[in-house]
Amino acid sequence: MKRLLLFLLLGAFGLFAAIIPPAAVRAAPPPQFGDTQVTIQNPTNGMNLTPGQMIGVSSVASGAGGISFVQLFVDNAYIATSQPPNGIPQSPFASVQAWTTTPGYHNIVVRATTSQGVTGQASISVNVGGSASPTNTPNPCIAGSTTLNDVTIPDNSQVQPGASFQKTWQVLNSGTCIWINTYRIANINNTPLGAQSPAPIPQIAPGQSSNISVNMVAPQQPGTYRSVWQLRAPNGYNFGQQMDAVIVVPQTGCNGTPQITNFFASPPNIRAGQSTTLVWGAVNNADQIRLQTPAGSSSVTAPGQTTLSPNVTTTYILTALCRGQRVDSVATVYVSNAPPPTPTPPPQRNNITLSPAQQAGFGAINVPAQYFYDNTNAPGQIQITAFNNFGQVVGSSNIGAIPYTQQFANITVSIPSGYQNAVNVQGCIIDRTGAMLTCGSGLGIR
Repeated sequence: MKRLLLFLLLGAFGLFAAIIPPAAVRAAPPPQFGDTQVTIQNPTNGMNLTPGQMIGVSSVASGAGGISFVQLFVDNAYIATSQPPNGIPQSPFASVQAWTTTPGYHNIVVRATTSQGVTGQASISVNVGGSASPTNTPNPCIAGSTTLNDVTIPDNSQVQPGASFQKTWQVLNSGTCIWINTYRIANINNTPLGAQSPAPIPQIAPGQSSNISVNMVAPQQPGTYRSVWQLRAPNGYNFGQQMDAVIVVPQTGCNGTPQITNFFASPPNIRAGQSTTLVWGAVNNADQIRLQTPAGSSSVTAPGQTTLSPNVTTTYILTALCRGQRVDSVATVYVSNAPPPTPTPPPQRNNITLSPAQQAGFGAINVPAQYFYDNTNAPGQIQITAFNNFGQVVGSSNIGAIPYTQQFANITVSIPSGYQNAVNVQGCIIDRTGAMLTCGSGLGIR
């Protein structure tokens, strides 16, 4: 009988469990067990919120063995689960879970489970849109911030025109609200210096400090600029100490009349086909430097130089500009016509010239010969022949293997008898075949 009664009770309990929707089973937060501790840092109990606002429910949980996961419930409905990085249990474990508010009075529960399966939870009540009155005593947090330090870009720092920079402040959360993802930093003097406004900030718990940064761009015009910022709560309320970024954009470029130190051609006088070098020194107080040539105008840097080969006399202009003001410097290269080319002498040909013969003792004469041999059919030789008054040959002599080029030779001719009758001589250059290349005549002894 007892066994039958136990069986009926167990069956009834199973039927009752089966008709509970699965979502409801998951949504119902369990009672607190063990030593797992959960604290909800934001929002705070009794806080009034705006409908349709995405808020971050911030909590910290701790427990033996580390927290494996944290679950968020609103009005017993499951909303989200958070886990430590890489799924490794962690204690304490801080998490922020998003929830979009809906009108009404809501109960928020955060439940944490350790690696040992021990759970713990905390709950608060919030009022969204004033549609219901909280039964608990309101305990709103107080927003407050204190600026501790300028981490980057101290006041009156010089920043070049158009340069990007990051302004960073060290800020203390001196209130009781945790700054979650719905808190912002906003520009309040309409001078954001190109920065996003409002801009996000890191999550900072009460009593903690952190760096808050905004990315800015310096204006193009010179001057001193001040950009003022303040923290902004989710309801749009600005709170805490103001933070500012004060920068000085310096005057850049030029101002006034440009100055060209020098500009000249070296050398200034050339002949057509020759080269010259245009040289210019430093150019002061200019935002643009241009060189004008017959080919056109081009930008140059100073000091500088360039090599040119004009065919006619040409004037070159170096121009320095500063915000519309202009200064020119002129250099002229004078070009004259090239002299006519030196004619190439015709190639020398074989020739021989004989000077008057001289007595060389009894029975002989010396004949001085100046000759040029062009090496035709080398080796060549010189043959000297002496004649009497009747045109008869009275003596001859040969010099063999004469060198190529202009030479002088004194050739002796033997006269067997009647040398006084050797009144004429003839000299010829003969090639190796015996052919006469050229001949010349001279005087003998009279």
